[in-house]
Amino acid sequence: MRRALSSGTTLAAIILVAMYIVYMYSSIDVLTTENATDLLNNAAPLVISATGLTLVIVVGGFDLSLGGVVTLANVILATQTGGTTGSAAVGVLLALLAGVVVGALNGFLVAYLNVQSIAATLGTFIMCSGLALVIMPSPGGSVPEFISPGLISSVGPVPVSLLVILACVVAYLAFRRTRMGIHIFAVGLDESAAIQSGIRAAAVKFRVYLAAGLLYAVAGVMLSALTASGDPNGSAVFMVLVFAAVAIGGAKFGGGRGSAIGSILGAGVLAVLQKMLFAVGVSTFYTGIFQGAILIVAVLIGMISLRLGETRPRAVTTDQRALTGRPA
Repeated sequence: MRRALSSGTTLAAIILVAMYIVYMYSSIDVLTTENATDLLNNAAPLVISATGLTLVIVVGGFDLSLGGVVTLANVILATQTGGTTGSAAVGVLLALLAGVVVGALNGFLVAYLNVQSIAATLGTFIMCSGLALVIMPSPGGSVPEFISPGLISSVGPVPVSLLVILACVVAYLAFRRTRMGIHIFAVGLDESAAIQSGIRAAAVKFRVYLAAGLLYAVAGVMLSALTASGDPNGSAVFMVLVFAAVAIGGAKFGGGRGSAIGSILGAGVLAVLQKMLFAVGVSTFYTGIFQGAILIVAVLIGMISLRLGETRPRAVTTDQRALTGRPA
């Protein structure tokens, strides 16, 4: 499993490096601090959302609510009338609370009521989108300065968005080695075997959806910092980009395989692609065509790599030990 997992991450890294090289040749300002900060700021919301979605995909679920949660968090912050740090903090807390509530609802429906994840999360997506329109019927508003430009500024020479992305990487690497991290992969690989080995699959799923909802809300906060306004209609495009990032990163839709690192690199691919196309003068109307093409190529290469890996003998991994109860 680790070979397949690392192959997806490696593929995303290769695509990212190749595209960045092309981007460097397309613009003379690529290596400036301003351009690098702008790229990181654009990637941060995708990175955070992709990290949450990866956990859901690995555990064998599907989460369409992410776009709704991100949009709901965005409009909550964009309708904060006070400009003080206190009002901004209240807005952030409300946005995060919305993500936790939606994540908990998703987890309860999927884990304990056995509702299909695509149906449950589609329902919560529609609810979030409707509530976002009630809060803000049309694009507009503004966010407190504590959020924008606060969260897209720098701490000394280091952009805040880079610190956020590094936090996602470090947190995932640490979490992946915990018992809970191993259980997520075990449940996604074979839920019945995981239950037989003593893993509380329902509790694992619930916690995954809860964590994902919180991460989507954090992504909404970062998106608000980037746009400095609210848009109740932007959920669909953002959701598609997040799913594309996860797919480029090598996650298997169906459970048991994926890496947040790969998804983060996939988000980087999409961010660099957008900047590169703008640099060479390609109209934004064609951006989706190129994003879809990159996604299809990455998935096809990943499928070929996975099939080649399955034809070779592999050692028993930690995740498989967790499933079978074999000692490490």
